[in-house]
Parts: sequence; C-alpha cells; structure tokens
Amino acid sequence: MKRSLKQRLGVLALLSLPFLGLYGVGRHYSPAIVAYLVRHALVQKAPEGVNPGDAARRFDALIGNLNEDDKMLRLLSLSNYLEKVQKLTPAEFERLMAAGPTAPAPGS
Repeated sequence: MKRSLKQRLGVLALLSLPFLGLYGVGRHYSPAIVAYLVRHALVQKAPEGVNPGDAARRFDALIGNLNEDDKMLRLLSLSNYLEKVQKLTPAEFERLMAAGPTAPAPGS
C-alpha cells in the first residue's frame, strides 16, 4: 500500500508532537528542578547547628530576589561549589548565602 508524501508527513508530525511537548515541559521546569536540587544539596551540606528549615528559607529568599538570568547563574555557581565540598563550614555557608553575584571558589 503506497502512501502519499502528505500522509507520511502527517504521520511524522503526529509522532513528533509528544517529543516536542516533553521538550517544552522540560525547558519550562528545568530552572525549578535545578533550584530544588541545589536547595537540597545546600541543606544536606549545611554546617552543624544550622536548622535545615532556616537554610532552605534563606536559600529561597536569596534566589527569589534575582531575575531569571542571574538566578540560573547563581544556581549553577552554587551547584558547582557544593559538588566540591563534603560539609560546609559556618563561614562558607554565610558566604554562599550572601547576596553577591557568585559563590566563592573552594578554599577561599
């Protein structure tokens, strides 16, 4: 059974719609997913004596005050820093929660 080019393109379009939908959903929610992961990494690596709820609230306040571009840059910077340390010192935690544009380099 032969199919015309128009029918083949129609089938191809129908098959590609779910993938385009998933791509759009992923693009829309990726900043929220990154923020969720960084928040939990920060809470896990917070120094002794820091209440996990307080750490999460400080993180949310810090990230909530930034525009979208600065937010993603800050999240990526925090993520890079947090993957290099096992546990934050109180000084490191305070530097990370400061309102500066980027996180400090490990060991600084």
